[in-house]
Amino acid sequence: MRVIHIACVAPPEIGGIGQVALREVTGLRAHGVDARLIAPELPAGHHASTVLADYDRSFVHRLPTAWRFGNASLLEGWRELVSSADVLHLHYPYYGFTEQLLFAGMDLPPIVITYHMDATAKKTVRGWIFALHRFFFQNAILRLGKRIIVSSFDYARNASVARFFRKDPDRFQELPFGIDTVKFSPGLDERERLMIGESDPTILFVGGLDEAHAFKGLSVLFKAFIMIDSAAHLVIVGDGDKRADFEAEARELGIASRVHFMGRVRVDELVSLYRSADVFAFPSTSQAEAFGLVALEAQACGLPVVASDLPGVRTVVRQDETGLLVPPNDSELLADALTDVLSHPQKRMQFSIEARKHALQYGYEAHTSELMEMYRQVCE
Repeated sequence: MRVIHIACVAPPEIGGIGQVALREVTGLRAHGVDARLIAPELPAGHHASTVLADYDRSFVHRLPTAWRFGNASLLEGWRELVSSADVLHLHYPYYGFTEQLLFAGMDLPPIVITYHMDATAKKTVRGWIFALHRFFFQNAILRLGKRIIVSSFDYARNASVARFFRKDPDRFQELPFGIDTVKFSPGLDERERLMIGESDPTILFVGGLDEAHAFKGLSVLFKAFIMIDSAAHLVIVGDGDKRADFEAEARELGIASRVHFMGRVRVDELVSLYRSADVFAFPSTSQAEAFGLVALEAQACGLPVVASDLPGVRTVVRQDETGLLVPPNDSELLADALTDVLSHPQKRMQFSIEARKHALQYGYEAHTSELMEMYRQVCE
């Protein structure tokens, strides 16, 4: 079986969509499926992923673009690849290409759509593009899918697809994203490598530091960090065109000496950082955050999480079991929750144990098996 995945980005570019697509294709290939990933060619001066990518690129087809604006693009040379597929798996949203698909004027293979998230960008050109696309094209694109995957029904019920979901629930399938629970696992605390004292409270944040990921809520976390124990440290993994702005913000707030910008890291370094922190902060501010792969990776390493109480995210982080949930955009309550976890070692240990147990339910193998069965069904 040949399965073609199409996504608006792919590693080393920043973006959970690209990470998920690559992981799925890699998992499928390990099971003998001829899976391939189509993505736009890397733009000049692209912003790299939070994790340094090291993978087989032979099955990733980087296609030239006729037009590009942010992560939206019109692809060239995609028709021949798509026409050879038994299944086309579209990672949505992908503005530009989805319109190409709608008006392709060709026979298409059965289509599976992963609805990743609601794209948001208030009071910007991007925001207008997103809104116009949803109004004119989104339902038509969803109707192309024989199956629509969502990471949780909780998110589907609260996202822009909610009405479509209510009208045609049988078209939807809940399939949480998978992680490598062997690679992401508990281990030795190595925080001394960061020049952080062994007993100093340590908070970890992982996310893109660019405009497209403004919803990750780092500024909210900074405001919360001011209210936390002055011995605490904040470690930030990620990079992007807004990094200098965030570094300046940390200086202006007087916390720069305790905020450590790590930039991009290798996967093994990321695992080490998860293991060396006391709590993971996931302060996303809007429904552009639909799941939380990094929050899941953190829990797999036995790290408690304090996250925003958002649809989808609250299925990944269990309130009072694997961490704490707080209202989005509330720096005071975020500070209270982080302080609660940092100041209660027994609670933190219990969260750690439950976090690992919870994360084990999201292994790669089960995810890949469900995906393969879904492809079989749509081809019948």
